[in-house]
Amino acid sequence: MEDGLRGRLMETVEIAIADRRVLLTVARPAGQPKAAIAFSHGAFSAPDKYSALLEGWAAAGLLAAAPLHVDSTDHPERSAYDQGAVWRTRLEDQAATLDWLAGQGALCRDDWGLAAAGHSFGALLALAAGGAGVLAPPGAPTLDARVKAVIALSPPPATPPLIGPEGFASTAAPLLVQTGDADVLPGFVDDWRMRLIAYEAPAPGGRHALVLPGVDHYFGGLICRPELPGPAQAEGFAQALAASADLVLAHAAGDASAAARIAARSSDCSFTTR
Repeated sequence: MEDGLRGRLMETVEIAIADRRVLLTVARPAGQPKAAIAFSHGAFSAPDKYSALLEGWAAAGLLAAAPLHVDSTDHPERSAYDQGAVWRTRLEDQAATLDWLAGQGALCRDDWGLAAAGHSFGALLALAAGGAGVLAPPGAPTLDARVKAVIALSPPPATPPLIGPEGFASTAAPLLVQTGDADVLPGFVDDWRMRLIAYEAPAPGGRHALVLPGVDHYFGGLICRPELPGPAQAEGFAQALAASADLVLAHAAGDASAAARIAARSSDCSFTTR
């Protein structure tokens, strides 16, 4: 159903996971989608607080879907789930979102490709879908071979028991890690460089890092925490949006021009590849 409070490209879709109902915030491009992204929001946040990101991906020709996780302060049944259920249900939500997107692809393109993306705690979900070795409850879905690209925005460092330093090495899908030199959360991430562990982990190529000067964890309130006073870090956000869309277009849609733009970014000191 259309929600008039959101942007013109946004809608809400309900899916079911066993006895749970999960609401997806969906951003659709104006024309036929080229590929699709499953996005996981940060801890306690909600998809609506990432509308600039989701609609930006839609404007680039991508279908984006973001589930409302049970830890969100906006979730109507949040009190029914304890902390131990959060990780399991997030894994289930991501897998179900990828399944829903795959079904949409059957209506659009034969070569439909999927990507996984996330911000902060949600980035760990995306990394898991791309092959990172995370702790998972029995039967919980992790690696998804359909995922052709991973976007990790401000990912956490090693966070035992969910993931140790060695767990990042098994990420197999092409990866973009984005952070900024003001991207710290005192007491948890005291140095923004800690967020680059997924990029720096020993593994085959296809890993990219985008480190933006002056950018914090929330792009000044453009994502995750819109109540922040700002100022909005719009220039850095535009760079992150463009780089992430290009990675998905290049690897999930086979877009040669997007691949060329990624290669051209090697001349930018804020963008590195290994």
